Amino acid sequence: MDDQTKEAISATAKKAERIAEEVVERPWVRAFSRIGFLAKGFLFLVIGLSAILLATGMQGGRITDPAGAMAAIAQYSAGKFLLTIFFIGALGHGVWNILRGIADVDGVGKGIKGIIARSASVGVGIFYFILAATAFTIVLTHSVSEENGRAEETVAWIFLSIPLGAVVILIVALGFWGVAIHECYSGISGKFQENYKTWKLTPAMEKFAMLLGVISFSTRAFLYVLVGYFFFLAANLNDPSQAQGIDGALLSLAQSRYGSILLLVSGFGLFCNGVLAFFEAKYRRIC
Repeated sequence: MDDQTKEAISATAKKAERIAEEVVERPWVRAFSRIGFLAKGFLFLVIGLSAILLATGMQGGRITDPAGAMAAIAQYSAGKFLLTIFFIGALGHGVWNILRGIADVDGVGKGIKGIIARSASVGVGIFYFILAATAFTIVLTHSVSEENGRAEETVAWIFLSIPLGAVVILIVALGFWGVAIHECYSGISGKFQENYKTWKLTPAMEKFAMLLGVISFSTRAFLYVLVGYFFFLAANLNDPSQAQGIDGALLSLAQSRYGSILLLVSGFGLFCNGVLAFFEAKYRRIC
């Protein structure tokens, strides 16, 4: 790559960052992003509660992922209405996360760690766009699939069908493990609160947020370790069916020796993650 090309790319990146910084401060983006946190919270409440009900042997329990949770919601009388609201929220969360990554809302910088963190934010944004598209499809077509999404297996199949695809899948596995370490550290250390408007929190609210963070971030870290292991198996065995997401991680816990207990604890952690998202909707720094 010659110097002229490098300069052109650098100029384009700086321009995109300036535009993102301007857009993310607009009132409609802030409002949109708040709705996005509410949508995220609602989704994780459903996933967590479903796991808790299954672990305790109560009616309505199931192991599900975000796509499966939306399918379950759609079966209720007000399901289509709720999914329409979720569609709007998921779009908002997607837009904000992409802007957050480009504009460096969290101030992570332009070093290697910063680039990884900002890229992860963009990835989360794209993920919520996919969830928004899924919700829109269910509402528009009135078609509900009883099975959870198999996005992870599809991604693994695509990469394993190309040269050096197994290496890419292995990198994805390492990425999940890296995210797990970061999540665990952020939760236990309380670092996640750096992006909160802590001056608006009472001491009791701050302790409550810390408790939610420790539980939810630790749970997510544990599940990401399992998801990374599944992708590692997919790369090592050259078998895309080994790649699984949250639903696969919860299922593996349910089938283990202490399945009910592990599933109950994980479900509670995901439920807490949903509660924390509602908390973030009000107190998270958006720009």
